[in-house]
Amino acid sequence: MPGKWWPPLLKAMLVIAIIYFIGYSLPLKAADLAAYLKHADYRFYSSMALFALFLMLQAGIWVLIVNAAGAAMGSGVKLSWLTGLRIFIDSQFAKYIPGGVWNYAGRVVLATREGMPLAAQFAAILYENVLLVAAALAYALVLAVNMHVEPVPLVLVSLMAAGLAYLFYGRITDSVRRVFVKASHWKPLGRLLAKFAGSSALAGDSGATLTRHQFFRYLACFLCSHFVMGIAFWLLLSSFGQGHIGLFYAAGTFATSWLLGLLSPLPGGLGVREGFLVYFISLKLGTDAALQVSVIARLWNIMAEVTFWFVIQSISRLTRKVRSYGS
Repeated sequence: MPGKWWPPLLKAMLVIAIIYFIGYSLPLKAADLAAYLKHADYRFYSSMALFALFLMLQAGIWVLIVNAAGAAMGSGVKLSWLTGLRIFIDSQFAKYIPGGVWNYAGRVVLATREGMPLAAQFAAILYENVLLVAAALAYALVLAVNMHVEPVPLVLVSLMAAGLAYLFYGRITDSVRRVFVKASHWKPLGRLLAKFAGSSALAGDSGATLTRHQFFRYLACFLCSHFVMGIAFWLLLSSFGQGHIGLFYAAGTFATSWLLGLLSPLPGGLGVREGFLVYFISLKLGTDAALQVSVIARLWNIMAEVTFWFVIQSISRLTRKVRSYGS
């Protein structure tokens, strides 16, 4: 009997924890929040919708990566677009819980329920983060150039790093593959996932790796999605009406602040990310405007995630209704 009620209780506690930490991360009072949203112009809401699109693109790239990793090991399991996007956004809010790994843990549990092997999931998490950091570094280079840092040494180092990664991709991949294949066979993790996901955690011996062509193709996808993010953040900055800031400077600012936010021990890069946002934006718009942006940017981010979640939930419910009518 206890086994029937503890999973719903655990889910309810998790939802409460997520709502609490999301509220904790917002530096605005409810009255101030309502007042700002009431007076925000179309550029704020347009930028939020565009940022939600950016998040969908990020989720879509993850679906491509995990499916490619699963295909590389011959699993025969493939996440549909809708299922993959739902898994991504359903687990996304767990990033606000201290620890920095709960969104990935949620993804693993939900994807395991769909039969995706652990090795493929570990590979997807690894590749996703490497590619995200690489894309953010590229935009950090753009920011450095916009800040009039001498570009030649930075470009040469970046090209050298990209060239070495391309040439020695096979050796690097073989070394990393052995790590996550061993991790996928870790029995305590498999038993834990079996309890939460309701199925056995499948592991593969062949390794779930991407080819060189796939890796750099997905890197190009992340670079394009980051440009969408840059346009969204540029629109957000424009909505304040405090001065002019260039598109590439805005894109580089947000990507670099996210990258530096990885150093923060708090959930979602809280504190460090906002600090660097204030610094970079203050160089163009002044300190007062930069402080306003840093406060609103957190709200803006969360609203975009909620928009993404509502869109996916609405499509999922509509799809189920259509299927029920058809049957």
